[in-house]
Amino acid sequence: MWWSILSNALPVKDVIGKRFHIEDLSCPLCGVGEESVEHLFLSCDVALHLWRSSPWGIYPVCDTGIRVLDWIKFIWDLKHKGASADDIFLYASIVVDTIWRVRNDKVHNNCPIDFNICFDIICTSYADMSDSLLSSPTLVLKEAWSPPPEDWIKLNCDVKVGLESIGIAVVARDHLGRVINVQTAREEFSDALRGEAAACCLAVSVASDFGYKYVIVENDSRVVIDAINGNKSRWALENYVSFCTKSSPLFNSCCFSYVSRSCNFAAHNVARWDFSHQLYGSIPVPSIPDAILCNDREV
Repeated sequence: MWWSILSNALPVKDVIGKRFHIEDLSCPLCGVGEESVEHLFLSCDVALHLWRSSPWGIYPVCDTGIRVLDWIKFIWDLKHKGASADDIFLYASIVVDTIWRVRNDKVHNNCPIDFNICFDIICTSYADMSDSLLSSPTLVLKEAWSPPPEDWIKLNCDVKVGLESIGIAVVARDHLGRVINVQTAREEFSDALRGEAAACCLAVSVASDFGYKYVIVENDSRVVIDAINGNKSRWALENYVSFCTKSSPLFNSCCFSYVSRSCNFAAHNVARWDFSHQLYGSIPVPSIPDAILCNDREV
């Protein structure tokens, strides 16, 4: 796919129009601008929404005249800044593939664009492919969620990203693994990284409201957890980090820990469930299907 893009071999309207007369050269996804490779994959509104879903918070700035080759070089150069270029490039490859598939569905089948489906495809594909392509070849035991010590409460949090808003979920469990509280919320933005940070803030608020004294907040965004723990600064997250750090003295002990997606299924499932049903606030635990609160799989 990348080869086709860089070789100008994809049959976008700009390329075809140089060989044959075409009445309409506009982008089939947004209807704004001529459908060139740069427009379709970098500056189209649909493309920008999908790029902004990235957990690293990176997306192309298109009014700079950026080319696809520039974007690829930028991603690879991130390894010199401590980022995992392999992870980001895999995610970028899936985004590019998704954009092309959505474009073809629109052109050939007149299918409407469903961003929720696109986000799910990207996230699921990335989770599956990263396990098989980027994981160590040595035998690794599958991680699983573990309950907190006695007298502690563990709050797992996650988000579901939509087109213009985000669903947030916090699942609180005791040392026996029992779900004792579920809180959900909605934020009117679609930045996944900010959403993960907002989820941690909601977890802290829930712990404070219910008077928990020994608290562990778990989230599957390493960037957010590193920022809260002071390991790496992130300007866009400063307000969220400040809230978490200033709230920590309210507890006898409050820890923020990164966990893999396989240890965060309950919060992930609840976030998707509440977003699809538009259920926000304090959710009675008995009203949530048992399968949603499972620890071992995505539902």
